[in-house]
Amino acid sequence: MTSVKVAGVLCLLVFLAISSCSRHAQASQGVDHCTIDKNKVMRDCWGNIEKNLGDRVPRPWIPCCQTIRAAIDIHCVCDRFTAHELTRISLSKFASVTHVCGNGLHPHTHCAGYLVPVIELPPPPPPSTST
Repeated sequence: MTSVKVAGVLCLLVFLAISSCSRHAQASQGVDHCTIDKNKVMRDCWGNIEKNLGDRVPRPWIPCCQTIRAAIDIHCVCDRFTAHELTRISLSKFASVTHVCGNGLHPHTHCAGYLVPVIELPPPPPPSTST
């Protein structure tokens, strides 16, 4: 009788261990790419989107533009900005940076409450004519 109880407890423990592992595997497969991309944007683009000092015209080869271009869904990044981050960044600068970097937010969409305007980029500078 005791061995039956022990076997039952062992089976229950094995079942719990397996179900716990499968839930952990499902959670790791459901990685939130939007939050990951948002964190990279905050790290790499801070100097371009900071409310008081940011430069909305980054050079295409800087890490910020590389991060913007690599973002899986640039629109979902807007949904992940926290209230604190929104007090420190300029969404108009963020929208401009996304366009300059080549993965622009779509016009007339909302980004954390900001209505994205039609953004027209200035023409590229003429090639230098040094002889």
